[in-house]
Amino acid sequence: IGSVENAILNQDNRIVALIAEVGGIWDIGDTHVAIPWQEIELTDTGIRAPVSEDNIDDYGLFDEAYVTRQDLSHANQVEDDVMTGPRTWKITDLLNDYASIDDGEGYGYVTNALFSKEGILQALVIDPSEERYGQGPYAYPFYGYEQDWNPGSSSYQISYSSEEVKQLPAFDYAKYPGPWN
Repeated sequence: IGSVENAILNQDNRIVALIAEVGGIWDIGDTHVAIPWQEIELTDTGIRAPVSEDNIDDYGLFDEAYVTRQDLSHANQVEDDVMTGPRTWKITDLLNDYASIDDGEGYGYVTNALFSKEGILQALVIDPSEERYGQGPYAYPFYGYEQDWNPGSSSYQISYSSEEVKQLPAFDYAKYPGPWN
């Protein structure tokens, strides 16, 4: 029916809903909907959502359980003026953020996120911006609010020193033949 545009996560770093873009052609006439994670079916090729032409109105983007129009002082804007509320955040709040290492030194960019089958964010994949840190990408555990991370931050700090990151093995996407391995 469309494509996943974003994931909404709660304060426990667990996906609560996916934002999907449905209908339209080339971003003309499309609609964004929020699909609760518990209604998503994981398949060998990706995900299956229960949204159809007949029930699309049941998946409104401004469902109070996930996205709210109130409390905008704690919100971050996303596609089509969608806002997440306090302690609820989007995966795009992290992707493409600049990452620094423990001593504050610049390190690289967050390029991907790794989730468990249950929808819990496990790790972030970061590509180093300088060769002195080795050939990336590298995957680092994600702790979120436990380490005083804030979704509104424009950068992400990993808990490794410059010497430690040089010793880590590169993350190998080839070792994960399917989306849920």
